[in-house]
Amino acid sequence: MRSLYVVVMSLCDANMEDKIIAHEKYAEIKHTRDTLKLLQVMKQYMYLNGSEDLHTIHSQVMSSISLFRMRQERGQSVQNFRDYSDATSM
Repeated sequence: MRSLYVVVMSLCDANMEDKIIAHEKYAEIKHTRDTLKLLQVMKQYMYLNGSEDLHTIHSQVMSSISLFRMRQERGQSVQNFRDYSDATSM
């Protein structure tokens, strides 16, 4: 698993590598060579892409629309529905 860390880091372009190095937990990730945490940080930067900061009003409206469209499935317990809605709202 530790050699996989090196492979994953080598696949990053310079921009992504700079973002990962600037992450607050990078020192811990590099010290332990934790590939899973590295991939989580990469995923965060890849899918976040800063668009939420640029279009905050649009993001708020879209999240409200998706919240109102969410329905509890037949046979789904209230607890499972709550867990699902909490997971999708983050």
